[in-house]
Amino acid sequence: MVVRFWGVRGSIPTPLRPETLRRKIASIVQRIRPTDLEDAESRERFLAQLPDWLFGTVGGNTTCLEVRASDGTLIVFDGGSGMRELGPSILSTPPQDRTVHLFFTHLHYDHVQGIPFFAPAYHPDYTIHFYSPRPDLSDRLNEHMHRPFFPVHMEEVMRSQREFAQLAESGSQSIGSLRISWLRVNHPGGACAYRLEEDGCSLIFCPDVALSDAEFGLSPENRAFFDGANVLIMDAQYTLGEAIEKYDWGHSSYSLVVDFALAWRIRRLYLFHHEPRYGDQKLERNLQAARWYAARASDEHLEIDLAREGGEVTLP
Repeated sequence: MVVRFWGVRGSIPTPLRPETLRRKIASIVQRIRPTDLEDAESRERFLAQLPDWLFGTVGGNTTCLEVRASDGTLIVFDGGSGMRELGPSILSTPPQDRTVHLFFTHLHYDHVQGIPFFAPAYHPDYTIHFYSPRPDLSDRLNEHMHRPFFPVHMEEVMRSQREFAQLAESGSQSIGSLRISWLRVNHPGGACAYRLEEDGCSLIFCPDVALSDAEFGLSPENRAFFDGANVLIMDAQYTLGEAIEKYDWGHSSYSLVVDFALAWRIRRLYLFHHEPRYGDQKLERNLQAARWYAARASDEHLEIDLAREGGEVTLP
């Protein structure tokens, strides 16, 4: 199972601003010494030692996650602005099967705004299966691509075969070599998390959640869904102070997410749904704080990283 991040930002797309790029370049130039420019090897060595926040970017597109199973099955979670970049990638890869399985955690705008720009949806040789617990998924997506919000209607221009399936409130099903389960989580208007399993490995995707007693509770459903997952990708938009101030906004702090991962014996945690006001340096500081907190909160080793646009995770 290979996972790729196409959109990791929360709430609204956050492009890299020109002045931010200029500051990054200026900071890099200030660090250069004459010995760093002697030859190609010294230049590469200099670039390799730059901090991640300076030589790179976490990304500004909203939620979109690609999962490729070992048998080639393609699963996509959410249709945020990152979906625009995913489309050409799918078309450029010789497919075993021109089928896309698209699951929605919920239909807030940052999770559907990329759908009108998803290139495979316009190709008649592709089939796209849409999944959500909502019974009105087709109607809501059609409204999204309808005048005056969009110049053309979905039914007028999308030539792919489109099929809509309503999921039960909780449950599971098999698609190809993957077993997919879902569970409702605490978020305004409702949202769900998904768990994927293949060959004894498990991944949980939970991009929007205000963690509560319900998610920490030791119910049979929670045990089956959360306990011992190899990888957890979870909403960690806020600092603790922000989470207290915005307790009813539907998102979690990175420290509470660390507590959650430790409580459920998660092995790898990816902080997700990054605050749109935060730049790369601030997000890297949050990452270091989360690692420091995890090391002092438990003797168990928890691997923590930021979800970064273009990044890949391979299981096992």
